[in-house]
Amino acid sequence: MTQNQKIFLLVAETLSISKAAKRAFVTQQCVSDHIKRMEEEYGTKLFHRNPYMHLTPAGEVVFNSLNNIELIEKNLMKSISDFSNERKGSFSVGMSTTRSKLLIPLLLKRYHELFPNVEISFFSGDTKILEKKLLHNKLDIFLGINTSLNLGLHIEHVCEDYLYLVINKKMFINNFSQYDLKNFKKGVDLKYFQNIPMTFYNETGALNTLLQQHLITHGIELNNVVCHTSECDVQIDLCLNNVTSAIVPRMLANNFLQNDEIYFFPIKDFNYPLRVDIVSNPYLEKPLYLKAFISLLKEELLEFSKDTL
Repeated sequence: MTQNQKIFLLVAETLSISKAAKRAFVTQQCVSDHIKRMEEEYGTKLFHRNPYMHLTPAGEVVFNSLNNIELIEKNLMKSISDFSNERKGSFSVGMSTTRSKLLIPLLLKRYHELFPNVEISFFSGDTKILEKKLLHNKLDIFLGINTSLNLGLHIEHVCEDYLYLVINKKMFINNFSQYDLKNFKKGVDLKYFQNIPMTFYNETGALNTLLQQHLITHGIELNNVVCHTSECDVQIDLCLNNVTSAIVPRMLANNFLQNDEIYFFPIKDFNYPLRVDIVSNPYLEKPLYLKAFISLLKEELLEFSKDTL
């Protein structure tokens, strides 16, 4: 990749001549000259300067193409190192904090018995955040929930998950003592929880979108949402402390099944299964050690998906 192209990527990522100059350890004039030469080479403007700096449509095309070139160059080096039969390298993985706590201890124990010299970097975030990181080559793979299908990513569907309502037994007794518990265990109607304290997901999360669809379809409005968080373990902790109820994926709720302070109920007429995906860049050449990690990750996910409440 040429120096012009490297400088262009810095400007496109920061949308600032001054920030790009600092990161490249050059002057602002030097950065401007590199961009000018690229625009002359391609015969079109790559950035709009007013009212603020942002990529033109042509600039977006160049940015995406150069990102792919950068990834291909990295893949080339990884592939060459594989030929040396050295089982070492590094890669990065993204998943939610709660799934990390659930999966990473199991994964690493098995994986490092096979590849003790491979270094793994884990990043936390919801699916939307991880999509952006992958598109900007900040991740090699991530574990997503209902990943967008229109971003040109390689999506491998592994299993499905379902949402369950979680409530502290004391809160349940205080509000539903007149109801038969057996009926709740068959499936709860969220209209009965409209005024119950609830923790809900952040607006950017995939789970928030699914729940909003269900609420709108069934004409339900939750009137007592106490806080918003995308971390399921935080939601369950709030339930354990009898602060709020919550709605969490079954796979994550299974980790708390032995706790006798909370109830887990399936949600009645909830017809939106969660698609659990392993996502990567289609241009990513996966070395042996990454393929092995993906294989182990799929095994662990399928094992968790077999568990039932």
